[in-house]
Amino acid sequence: MIWNLRCIKTLPGILCLVFLQLSALPSWVNAQTDSQIAAITKAATFDDVREVKALIDKGMNPNQQTPKGMPILMLAMQEKSMKTVDYLINVKGIDLNQANISSETPLMFAALYGMLPEVKILVNQKEVPVNRSGWTPLHYACTNGHLAIAEFLLDKGAAVDAPSPNGTTPIMMAIRAGNIHLVRLLLDRGADIRIRNQQEYSAIDVAELFNQEEIEKGLRARWQKLYGAPYPGRPKS
Repeated sequence: MIWNLRCIKTLPGILCLVFLQLSALPSWVNAQTDSQIAAITKAATFDDVREVKALIDKGMNPNQQTPKGMPILMLAMQEKSMKTVDYLINVKGIDLNQANISSETPLMFAALYGMLPEVKILVNQKEVPVNRSGWTPLHYACTNGHLAIAEFLLDKGAAVDAPSPNGTTPIMMAIRAGNIHLVRLLLDRGADIRIRNQQEYSAIDVAELFNQEEIEKGLRARWQKLYGAPYPGRPKS
């Protein structure tokens, strides 16, 4: 934007400058109407990427949330509307760290729903951080047993023992999902099976709780090997 510097020396000139700055802002700084929000919510749900693009081109905020507090990008991920997801990831003005009302982020959703190409774009091209406080993308990848995504995140520096707000670690989520190969990956990357969550469950306790007998057997053998004694069990309250 080119400003006429001669008009800035006076009060009207200052007002002129303010007007020019405001006129340069995106049109979506204005509040969206209920009908606009309903339209983009429907379009993202049914992967109508042409309608999503048309609405944004007409001034719709790409960071608009649904009435339930879900960013449109994350709604598209949840609904597996992949054409819409891939468009929104690259649209001008998108906030790729925008969280929903549950403090979940687009990278967490991409990890949860097994979207490896999108995970790579978010991390490699968009520089979205792999670590955060609370639940992490690695937790979410492990929740549904997505081995390749978990491996990618670990390669990019994801904390293998990141604690959730209740102390749950990624390996506990991998055990719950029953993916023995993912459990082995996390162990190979240094996951600590001594960690307990707020309910005093360790990884071994989680395996027992969710009837993952093969994983439990392997973890008990690992405990014996590492610490020279049988697993002592969950502390009694």
